[in-house]
Amino acid sequence: MTGPNRPFDCEFTLALNNRTGKYFFCKEMIQSSDDLIATCLYWRVPMKQLPPRTLSRVLGRIARWEVDFRSGTGLITRLMAPSPHRRPLVFTDPREVLFYRLKPSDVVVCHDMGPMTHPDLYDPGVSRIYRKAFDQIRAARPFMIFVSEASQQEFIARYGDDFPAMRVVSPPLRIDMQQSDQRAVEGIPKKFFLTVGAVGQRKNQLRAIRAFDATGLAEDGYGYVICGGLHEAGADLAAEEARRTPGVILPGYVNDAELRWLYNNASGFVLPSLLEGFGLPAAEAVHYGLVPLLSHGGALQEVAGDGAIYVNPLDEAEIAAGMRLLADLSPEERKRRLDQLLVNVSRFSLENEASKWRETLTLAAAAWSEGSAAGNPLLAKSRNLQG
Repeated sequence: MTGPNRPFDCEFTLALNNRTGKYFFCKEMIQSSDDLIATCLYWRVPMKQLPPRTLSRVLGRIARWEVDFRSGTGLITRLMAPSPHRRPLVFTDPREVLFYRLKPSDVVVCHDMGPMTHPDLYDPGVSRIYRKAFDQIRAARPFMIFVSEASQQEFIARYGDDFPAMRVVSPPLRIDMQQSDQRAVEGIPKKFFLTVGAVGQRKNQLRAIRAFDATGLAEDGYGYVICGGLHEAGADLAAEEARRTPGVILPGYVNDAELRWLYNNASGFVLPSLLEGFGLPAAEAVHYGLVPLLSHGGALQEVAGDGAIYVNPLDEAEIAAGMRLLADLSPEERKRRLDQLLVNVSRFSLENEASKWRETLTLAAAAWSEGSAAGNPLLAKSRNLQG
């Protein structure tokens, strides 16, 4: 259904090749604002639901080709300008602004600033793509949504805060993860630590594996289970280290029922990541009663607050000491920490975050309907929503 009551289209190319926290967050926010969004676009193809797997792969490949070329020399942009789009667009990732002529009444979701702040953690070319995208964002000054205060502040440090709205909307606990069905994962010991996330340099599993080996916890019957795909930079090194380290298990991707079982049966959660936009798995771990071991500062500490065990992610000895502390927590200390963690994580409810998302879209729709974002009295009001 289209019409004035659904002023937006949603650019959801992200969904074609991504099933990480970015995808689930945007999926739930889109569903929460269904009355404002006319259709979703998958590399310009409007569809009511996610395309079938084969078509998703084809469209995803074309999208990757286009953003790669549009972020290059600029020749393709001169030969084939970005597409105009009459409606305001909600971009679920900054990368996709390269497809269109970005408007001040559009909305862009920024998950993290990693390609700008930590280019070495990504495959070659990723930083070039996002640099071009953020340049277009700075020029157009659309409405901005950030998944964490950490990401918002990193963006402001580079591109300023002169935008009509810069709202933090944090990913709530996934609805799918609140279901009750579970499926056991074979070969998992009774006691184990759990890490969830794409394997690679950015998530820092290599150091975590070495730290686990240094603890000697495998000799006490502990395992270390690392769930996630092996597609990011540094994944091969982490996988090789896992193969030769006793007690470390890499099951690859697991479905939601298996992931719920892992969360419910783990002895603790480990994520000394080098970079996170938000860190949804850490919030999920707390929901399931796990004390997490996390990196100092940034989005992870913003998510967990007091109660987690924090370490320097570059110090294997400190990570190992944190794992030992996690294994040795008394029931009383574990409960004390969990009480603190649950208070902080409870802030990120679907109702609260969906409300902030809708407020931002409503402001952008009003700016569009009045004909121009520049000079619109709503823009000054919207700045009060920052943070």
